[in-house]
Amino acid sequence: MKDGENPRSGRVRGLISTGAAGYGTKILIVMAMILFFLIPLSMISDLVREREYRKMEAEESVFSSWGGDTAIGGPVLAVPRTLSREIVDEKGKFLRLENYRETVYLLPRNLRLNVNGSSSVKSRGIFDVPVFTMVLEGRGDFALEALYKKVDPATLLWDEARLLFSFPSLKGIEEAPPLIWDGREREFEAGGSGLSIYSDALGVPVDIGRGSPENISRSIPFSFSQRIRGGRSLEFLPLGGNTLIQMESDWPAPSFKGYYLPSQRQLDEEGFSAEWQINALSRSIPELWTGSQNGVFDDIRETAFGLDFYPRFDSYQKTRRTVEYGVLFLLIPFLTFFLFEVIRKQKIHPVQYILAGAGNILFYLILLSLSEHISFAPSYLAAAVSVTLMLSLYTLTIRGVGFKGLYLAPVMAAGYGYLYFVLKSEDYALIMGTGGLFAALAVTMYLTRGIDWYREAKAEEA
Repeated sequence: MKDGENPRSGRVRGLISTGAAGYGTKILIVMAMILFFLIPLSMISDLVREREYRKMEAEESVFSSWGGDTAIGGPVLAVPRTLSREIVDEKGKFLRLENYRETVYLLPRNLRLNVNGSSSVKSRGIFDVPVFTMVLEGRGDFALEALYKKVDPATLLWDEARLLFSFPSLKGIEEAPPLIWDGREREFEAGGSGLSIYSDALGVPVDIGRGSPENISRSIPFSFSQRIRGGRSLEFLPLGGNTLIQMESDWPAPSFKGYYLPSQRQLDEEGFSAEWQINALSRSIPELWTGSQNGVFDDIRETAFGLDFYPRFDSYQKTRRTVEYGVLFLLIPFLTFFLFEVIRKQKIHPVQYILAGAGNILFYLILLSLSEHISFAPSYLAAAVSVTLMLSLYTLTIRGVGFKGLYLAPVMAAGYGYLYFVLKSEDYALIMGTGGLFAALAVTMYLTRGIDWYREAKAEEA
């Protein structure tokens, strides 16, 4: 100390020259830097969501032109009828009889659908959007007995009977060969949406007889084939008294949903197969109803079931989950640097901590930008290797550290490798992440077990 110099100012200058004011202060500085880096981590998380939103816009654009969400609402037999009602004045005096029409709906006694789906990918900008095309083969029969016993046959307009197939949109109908009704071909016609379960419909005029008593026990078979395009989801309705739906597709990652789950299913890398078997006792919809019974269509839609065609695990979802572990991967280089200071007695300046933290933040940007063009696994590998090499080589240049800086490479490699397996294990991610934090804390406790923190702090102040 120079003559006349204030001892306190000399001490402060000495502390600044070492880059720290004791381990307690250094810990506070490191914690403050970690909190600071939460800001760019949050910004990256927002960027991931923004890019994900752009992908959703691209998907909507493709789906809207390809067919969109698909639902199969048929077949349903619709038979109009005429009824009369009394018109009275305010005092209840009879004025006249008024005729009006309403529709009687009948569901098939048996319905079997065989669905064979194939998937493909449509590109919109840099985004790939999965869509599907399915071939639907259906058959079954209608029992007319309910038309004779539950409504007055004399009121039915038998000649105007139509078989309806309803859909959320007809845009996805690629091909609809003639319906086979009682052994005869019947051409499909667009229309009748006001009478159907969904907003659009295909209708077929059909012959169900003239209401003769001998037809009470009549059963009319039918079969049909349709080729339908769509994307994102596919739904069915349990319209048959006995409904059997068998489906096969090359899509490897379906998400089954709805009122009924498959009674049988099989999934592998080549695709999936599923079977739904439903009888009338397990559904909450009537076999026959009339247009005056409000809410039946809503009740039917509530029994919908099927599947969502999800990407196996979207790269944006994985990147977003990776960012959620960002604090842990800020701790890895910071903790390594701090252990160098404590165990190796090597001072590391806060600026060097900041540069190491910036390198880890850069990892997420590299991962996000690469995963938009190549698959997630090679993107993750490239980002992890780049950042690990950069930080390891930088640590070698820190004065006094030398080749001991290579210790950082296996530590970061193990951390990135462990995080990748956490991301792959969707169902066990939480327990694996918790286990990783526990192991990191246990290793830190072990490496610092012999340190007398009070003595180290006094030595720093001296």
